[in-house]
Amino acid sequence: MERQVEKYIHNLPDIDLLEYARTKTHLPEALDFAKIELSDRHFTSQHVADLEQQIRQREKEREEAVQAVAAEPLSFEWRLAVFLCGMYCGIPLILFYPAWRKFREIGADRKYKDMWVYALIGFCLQPILICLHIPPWSWILALF
Repeated sequence: MERQVEKYIHNLPDIDLLEYARTKTHLPEALDFAKIELSDRHFTSQHVADLEQQIRQREKEREEAVQAVAAEPLSFEWRLAVFLCGMYCGIPLILFYPAWRKFREIGADRKYKDMWVYALIGFCLQPILICLHIPPWSWILALF
């Protein structure tokens, strides 16, 4: 194992070290060193209980942050842009593909869903405007 990893683990605060040792995504050698470091610090049972309480609190805060990101709606400007792109046969929606992927990757589920909904609404409005004989260049003006 690299010396940098050992130094990093050695310098971790108690709570971070305990959390690090419980994580299964690290290399086995790093986890072994973290467990050795834990035993070298000689924690009391009360101190371990306090650390576990703090870890549970951290996990709760992380979950709340993830839920807040997932529930955040799409801004008005984004809704309008996606809607207008949907009205023009959806071809301009290709420009929004990276944003869709980013929203999906960061867990912004509501934004991801809103982009699809507003694009679909715009796309479905297109035949109605055609039936009303409103030319495509004035579709934007028809909205205002």
